[in-house]
This record gives sequence, structure tokens and C-alpha cells, in this order.
Amino acid sequence: MPMNKTWVTAAIVAVCGAAGFGVAVMRVSPQPPSEVAEFRATMAANFAAQCFQAARTSSPAGVADAKLHSFCDCTATRVNTALSDADVQTLAEQERKGVTAPPALLMDKAKPIAAACRAEAGLAG
Repeated sequence: MPMNKTWVTAAIVAVCGAAGFGVAVMRVSPQPPSEVAEFRATMAANFAAQCFQAARTSSPAGVADAKLHSFCDCTATRVNTALSDADVQTLAEQERKGVTAPPALLMDKAKPIAAACRAEAGLAG
């Protein structure tokens, strides 16, 4: 039974967001602007890497790695841009409190971005 592509996209974004933010938060505590910038860079890199791993696992073998990288890089970059410094600090605080589920703040911003990036990468959806 084929999976609903919207659900798969949402699952990839959720997994990547949680993993990317979790790893980034463990490495950098956002305080001064320079640390927020470092946090953002780490977050985007981790998000893209985790997204690719999740996308490769859940996509058919015939889907080219380049398309998945395009989707993940686009999503990571645009989610990072969409988050304000206050959003980043809120997400970091949730991580410090042990929140492991992807926060609504992240999902609300990531879902429409992921849908646009999926179309731009030429992935069926």
C-alpha cells in the first residue's frame, strides 16, 4: 500500500527537525548574536544531513540522491531563514527542558517550506 506523500514529507521534516535541532542545541547554547549564528549554521547542516538519511530510507531506490539532497538542502536553508532569533532560542530552551517531539513552532514553519522544496526538487508529491 503506497504511503501518502504528504505524510511522508511531514514525517521527514519532523525527524530531520528534531534531530537537527537536538544535535545543534547540544553543541551551541544560543546567547550572543555570534552564537545564534553558529547555532543556525550547525542546525542547518545537521537538518540537511538527517533529512537526507530519512529521505533516502523512505524513498524508492529509483529516486536520485541529487533530488533528495536538493529537497533537504532547500528545506534546511529555508526553515533556518524562516526562524527568528527568538524562535531559535525558544527551540533551544525546549531542548534543554527535554522536549523530544518536534515543536509546533518548527512544524508550522517547516511543512509549507518542505512542500515547496519538494516540488522544486522535482519529487512527486
